[in-house]
Amino acid sequence: MTKYIFRHINAWYWYVVIICLVPFPCFSQTLSINDAVDKAIINYPQLKQREAEISAGNAHIKTVKGGRLPSLILQDQMNLGTDNSLQGAYFSLGMIPSTPGNYLTVHNEPIAGNTAISFLKWDFLTFGYYNAQQNEANAALAVTEALRDNDKYVLTENTITYYLDWLKKYMLLNAEAQNVERSKVILRSIEAIVRSGLKPGVDSSTAHATYSDARLSYLQALDNYNNARILIALYTGLSTNIAPDTTLFSQQMLRDIAQFNFIDTLTSDHPLLQPYEKLYQQQLAGRSVIAHKYLPRLGLDAAGWVRNSGISYNGVYPAELSTAMPYSRYNYLLGLTLTYNLVDLKHRKDELTESSYLVEAKSRLLETRELDLSRSIQQVNSTYSSVKEKLNEIPVLLRSAEQAYGQQVALYKTGLNTLTDVTNAQYALRRAETNYVATQFELLQLMSVRAGLSGQLNNFLQTFKR
Repeated sequence: MTKYIFRHINAWYWYVVIICLVPFPCFSQTLSINDAVDKAIINYPQLKQREAEISAGNAHIKTVKGGRLPSLILQDQMNLGTDNSLQGAYFSLGMIPSTPGNYLTVHNEPIAGNTAISFLKWDFLTFGYYNAQQNEANAALAVTEALRDNDKYVLTENTITYYLDWLKKYMLLNAEAQNVERSKVILRSIEAIVRSGLKPGVDSSTAHATYSDARLSYLQALDNYNNARILIALYTGLSTNIAPDTTLFSQQMLRDIAQFNFIDTLTSDHPLLQPYEKLYQQQLAGRSVIAHKYLPRLGLDAAGWVRNSGISYNGVYPAELSTAMPYSRYNYLLGLTLTYNLVDLKHRKDELTESSYLVEAKSRLLETRELDLSRSIQQVNSTYSSVKEKLNEIPVLLRSAEQAYGQQVALYKTGLNTLTDVTNAQYALRRAETNYVATQFELLQLMSVRAGLSGQLNNFLQTFKR
């Protein structure tokens, strides 16, 4: 009768195991790792922020280009006031040239007048200052673009990490589900044997405890999986009705990925180095602006204006203020100007000294980042070799644990061992299954980190499309 009970239960057990391999509804959408990365790049708000900043940078370049244009000011005035002129020169604080009149004996008599003026100022030769400003604007845009690419690269790295962690927890959940079903099968078989009087009642209590422990582990694994699924859904902008692609943990996929040709030499276009490189170039462009800012400027000034004050050439005031409105005098003034402030040479030297230190600081920052990446690559490579060895060894352990568990169950059926032996074998099998999943995850994670550090992350992602 015992053999009949076990035969019946074993057939039912494998059916349940197959069902439990999919712990969530079959209508869940399978999300590949490449689709997860693409969705994250499309939906992540920080990348949209960077795109807006790039648009602002392009607009700033146009603004700087506009600085080359001359200024042309038009103005028309209608005035009412007194005209107590005195001979002598003075500095005009406005754009209208000084044209003092003759000394008049009449004081504080109101007089109306009007003036219209057109004033042009154009520094057409700045000895490279305009070009330096343009280069600085371009360098600032390049920094923003590099930050955008860096953010996209880091987002890709994070999404891969979160996806692999989600997949690991999915596979661990399946392993815990299988363990629950094993415990349930053993419990029911032991209950049947105990009722038949072939085994003591303590075995039934022990089996109940083992089953409860398996259920608790399963519920914890389920909570871990749901948290990881929510995180990947937030990153991708998808609903939580998704499931990972389990083929990433297949032996064929691992063999394909193992063939990836890593190039551990850092290149100048590495996305994680580009922001530091572009910041260095921007600082150089800023120093060039300082060097050209204090150079001479060759400009063209031109003005044309018309006026009427209502006062005649011999100093007679008009009888009516309205007669002062028509324009009566026309003037123009042209000037080719050379502007150079000798005192600014001290300011130029101080600012260039300050800028040179900042250039050196940006250069050292770039070197530090390169050193950090190189050191991280060496550390990952060291760990990578040992993980590959572990992955080769664990399948052997898993097969041995499966065989040992089957043998212990068979011995228990015939009364040649105790329930403790079966429970220990079950625990060893569960540990081998979870270690196998953890090692698969560790290998994939190390390979993705290695690809990310060496600047080959996008090429590495193509491996999963095979």
